[in-house]
Amino acid sequence: MRLARLSWIFYLAYVFALAFGVAGIGIALRRPELWAHLEAGRVVYAFGMQWGGVLYIVLGAAAMLSFALATLGSRRALSFFVLSTSISLGAELIGTSTGWPFGNYAYTSGLGPKILDRVPFTIPLSWFTVGLASWLLAAQIGARWFRTTRPEVTIPLGVWLLVVWDLVLDPAMAHEAMQARFWVWHQTGSYYGMPVINFVGWALTGFAFVTASRLAWRSDPPVPQSPLLPYAIYTANLLFAAALCATVNLWGPILIATVLGLLPATLVLVPSPDRLPSVNQPAPTGSSVSERSAWYTLRFLSRLTLARRRVTVEGWEHLPAIGPAILAPHHVHHLDDGRALLATLPQQIRFLVALDWVPSVRWRRVMEFLCRLAGWPVIVRPSEFGRPDLVYDLAEARRSLIRGLREAVDRVAAGQWLVVFPHAYPLVDPHLPGRRHGDSPLYGGALWIARRAASRRASPVPVIPVRLRYARDEIAISIQPPLVVDQTRPLATLLRQLERRLSPADSGLDTVLVRAAERIQE
Repeated sequence: MRLARLSWIFYLAYVFALAFGVAGIGIALRRPELWAHLEAGRVVYAFGMQWGGVLYIVLGAAAMLSFALATLGSRRALSFFVLSTSISLGAELIGTSTGWPFGNYAYTSGLGPKILDRVPFTIPLSWFTVGLASWLLAAQIGARWFRTTRPEVTIPLGVWLLVVWDLVLDPAMAHEAMQARFWVWHQTGSYYGMPVINFVGWALTGFAFVTASRLAWRSDPPVPQSPLLPYAIYTANLLFAAALCATVNLWGPILIATVLGLLPATLVLVPSPDRLPSVNQPAPTGSSVSERSAWYTLRFLSRLTLARRRVTVEGWEHLPAIGPAILAPHHVHHLDDGRALLATLPQQIRFLVALDWVPSVRWRRVMEFLCRLAGWPVIVRPSEFGRPDLVYDLAEARRSLIRGLREAVDRVAAGQWLVVFPHAYPLVDPHLPGRRHGDSPLYGGALWIARRAASRRASPVPVIPVRLRYARDEIAISIQPPLVVDQTRPLATLLRQLERRLSPADSGLDTVLVRAAERIQE
């Protein structure tokens, strides 16, 4: 506990030193008339020019090291410190001597005494501080959002965060527009006058010492109970560099660092979908990293694109606590139905996708690949077999249907959640317009999949009807009581029950869907 408190004391001093540096570079250097006539002003200015850069880096390293000792243990903390500082120092010495792997550059005298008269002693400390913060953030993101801290996830993500920091740091510290430059480039490049190979060198160096540390630990990085200090360290470094860039109107690096660094890092503070306060469940069996990544991405995009529309949900109590389950919603719109479900439901849902609408073989390949990544079974609807412009020949269409239904059964039997639209075609569909009219019947595919999965599991599978109602700025989702599907109940009986539960009591199903489609098209 003492080390944990000490890390925050060092951090507060670190933030003060960063603010002092921004004030010195952004104000004192530009407006000497504000302080030059004051004795105290001249003393503070001289101190800042000589020790300001050293002070903030040393305090940051002290905060990160004390946090690591408190949360990771002395063996892990010290091994990372030794490996990160020694490997980064070696890379910097080679870089300043040969121009590889960063490019041709040299340090000025603003960051403290130099090792071998080339690299300030503070530079390896800086690599350690942000390198460890980036890796711990990557471990936290991996554990919370991908349910893994395996090196194939955390190392690339940690290196990514580290490199993004340099995308804003280099312009802040070495751009020719800056009045105080901490290193200078002897070659030019396409990134604000700096060579792109510099960032390749950063990635290689970061990858080297993070991988070496992972090998030395012989285990994945432990996930700290609280990610606040690594996040605070990483954010403070980004904001410090961004503030310096802002003093000379370098807005591009600020935007890049915000989108590619700050937003991903902030995922450690956002409740993951498994922690939402509605219905929670453990990760579904067989959920790969790519499938979870696809789901999180689609969920984020769905929420973003529906931000201006009010989406309400009722009937949460009808969702089971864990899978398997099949959702059987209305199919009004070819995109909005899926977006509404992805944006609201906390479960990792997959869709049974019909790809007979794709206009070309190239589109077919792309969509099949994306559906594989997301774990969505793909079929061709039997009603489209033999259509003249279908990009599947008859044999391919049949194989796709059989393979897709088999995968759907396998996934539900494994405990996953699957969305199957019983109408088969949406009312609003620019790809196959007119395929469904208001008086078309429901199909029993969802019930058939549930029955086969129930037989495989030797236990019933719920099929949950979901009503969708659209207004101009509102989407209302009503989750109905589930149908319990097993081997004893006839499919015809279950299908009639499904139709009744999808139909509001005060109106026919057909009228409701047609009116919803008209509202969407207005």
